[in-house]
Amino acid sequence: MAKTSSEKTNDATGADPAILNLGYEDAMKQLESIVDQLESGSISLEESLKAFERGRALSNHCRGILDNATKRIQTLTADALSKQDPE
Repeated sequence: MAKTSSEKTNDATGADPAILNLGYEDAMKQLESIVDQLESGSISLEESLKAFERGRALSNHCRGILDNATKRIQTLTADALSKQDPE
């Protein structure tokens, strides 16, 4: 029997563990490859749907990485500003 999407994941958020372990650059490369496949029209409808689902998950993963980086920069900037000597 084929696995359902919930059976393929073991994370509480429903994200594919293989995607969760990807760095930003690797996730973007995979996402770009999926976009190329979808734009070329060289894959079947079923494959296109699966690729689209994976692309959405990769996109969400990349967005999360960027959001975390933004928060880190904001925290570092706030820390640096609070440590400056008042003139």
